[in-house]
Amino acid sequence: MEYVSIRILPVLVAGIAFMMLGGLWYGPLFAKSWISLIGKSEEEMQAGAKPTVYVWAFAAALVASYALALLIEATLMTTLKGGMWIGLVAALGFVATSFGSSYLFNQKPVKLYLIDVGYQVVALTIAGAIIGGWR
Repeated sequence: MEYVSIRILPVLVAGIAFMMLGGLWYGPLFAKSWISLIGKSEEEMQAGAKPTVYVWAFAAALVASYALALLIEATLMTTLKGGMWIGLVAALGFVATSFGSSYLFNQKPVKLYLIDVGYQVVALTIAGAIIGGWR
């Protein structure tokens, strides 16, 4: 088995992009709908916004970006377009399907599913572009 060398800087930048997109997605773009759909108030959300939540979210974004980098390198899709494609396929093939089962069994609203999965699809596609196109 051959080992793949992963560049850390594009993984870090992709992780930062995840967080920046999350700030927009769950902020000005969809905050009101999302908060309503999860059954909380804005006050409850602000009270729960502790720094450790963001640290763990960033750690998760880094793990996702690193795994995506492994996929991109292993498939030799090391271009901007190739990285975007791998990010999109990973998001649709793994995230959208596993979220779908969970949301169905938990009887969560379709609109909530679309907001949450939409974020993941866009974030992984952008992260793939960053990682694949980094030269």
